[in-house]
Amino acid sequence: PIMLLDISDAVRVNVFELGQTFLQLFRKLNLGSTMYIVDPALFVTKYAERLNLGLKKLAVTEVAIRITAQMNRDWIQTGRRPSGVCAVALQIAC
Repeated sequence: PIMLLDISDAVRVNVFELGQTFLQLFRKLNLGSTMYIVDPALFVTKYAERLNLGLKKLAVTEVAIRITAQMNRDWIQTGRRPSGVCAVALQIAC
C-alpha cells in the first residue's frame, strides 16, 4: 500500500491539499460510500527495512505486527494515522 504522504513527497505537493483533492475525486467518481481503513501492520515491514536493524529485523517486525494487532483489538489505533501506529509499534518492539 502507498500512503498519500509518500505520493505528496514524490510530486512535491502539500499532503493536505492532495488529501482534499483525493476526497473530491473519490466523491465525484462515486467510488463507494465508505473508504476502507488501512491496517498499520501493512507498513511495519516497509518501515522496519528503513531502520537498518540487521539480524534483529525479522524479530522486531514480528513483535511490531503483534503489537499493532493488540492495539486494534483494544481500539487504541482508532482515529490515528497508520504511520504513527506503525512507528510506535516498532519503537516498542525495538
